[in-house]
Amino acid sequence: MKHSESEVRLLGRMANLVLSCLTREEARVVAARFLPQLFPGETGALFVRHSAQDLFEPTVSWGEERQWQSFSGQDCWSLRRRRIHIVREDKDQPPCPHTDHDPERWISLCIPMTAREDTLGVFHLLVPVGVVGNRSGGDWGRTDGQDGGREGGGTVTVADSGDTLAGKRRLAALAADLLTLLLVNLRLRKQIDDLSVRDALTGCFNRRYLEETLARELKSAQRTGRNIAVILMDIDRFGQFTEVFGHGASGLVLRDLGSFLRENIREVDVPCRFGADEFALLLPDTSLAACRRRAEHLHAMIRDLSLRDGHAHMRRITVSMGVAACPDQGETMCDLMEAAKAALKNAKQTGRDRISVAEG
Repeated sequence: MKHSESEVRLLGRMANLVLSCLTREEARVVAARFLPQLFPGETGALFVRHSAQDLFEPTVSWGEERQWQSFSGQDCWSLRRRRIHIVREDKDQPPCPHTDHDPERWISLCIPMTAREDTLGVFHLLVPVGVVGNRSGGDWGRTDGQDGGREGGGTVTVADSGDTLAGKRRLAALAADLLTLLLVNLRLRKQIDDLSVRDALTGCFNRRYLEETLARELKSAQRTGRNIAVILMDIDRFGQFTEVFGHGASGLVLRDLGSFLRENIREVDVPCRFGADEFALLLPDTSLAACRRRAEHLHAMIRDLSLRDGHAHMRRITVSMGVAACPDQGETMCDLMEAAKAALKNAKQTGRDRISVAEG
């Protein structure tokens, strides 16, 4: 079954935009624009995998309004079998647990979106049972209950026409392949970006990214009058720790501390590895007093972290912190960072394992 000229044109335009998307939001917009045009008589949804939770979340939907829900990989037969899963009333294929369609009304297609051994999403399509088409690939319409002639390219219902359903299946598979390519490109772009701005060991941003972000935030703060705060954090006597316990143990400490910071800050905050054993937190829209409270909270949580099972290597670790904010300590990056460094130095000189706030 050949695809119509309009379908080919739509696929071509979609492919052109797919290769130009830079973000997931752009990808969502492209999918939301073209999928309803490619499947105007059907209902469907695109589910994208959220790797952190191993859930497939509805990203784009079209057609009949439905309450699409997130689901795990175990809830879709296409993911278990790693192949297209079709559920029809007259066949014995079991329905996927994540679907609630009426088999008397819909034919269900689930298409796994995979790249090598990695699963990126699921393309789910519901085709109305009453839709009719042409054996040679003509337009779809509603059945009128008449046979219409089975020979010579007459119209037949989807439930009876393998050719018509196969064509819709191939079109859905092509669309799923394009969207898989899009997700792969976005992932590769993110990996490349991360390599240039993130520290591999801790997962935090690197110093260059901190300086670029801080410069940008300070310019914005000067225009809007917003506050910006910085916490500099240093692991106490880390050199001695490395000499006694080795680089392997010190690497675990840095990794755990970086992971802790990333998991216990706001989305707008920026965690960075500032030096060999130093970390920095950039906190937009945060006053000096609020930053101090936040530093005290993190300091207490790091102490608690050292007492948890699985973190025995953290039990000999303490941290010192220096706190500064804009405009209290200045409105330039140099002034703000120098104030934070001076506060950190004071915390270490007055006994370590404490927080020092920069003077105005």
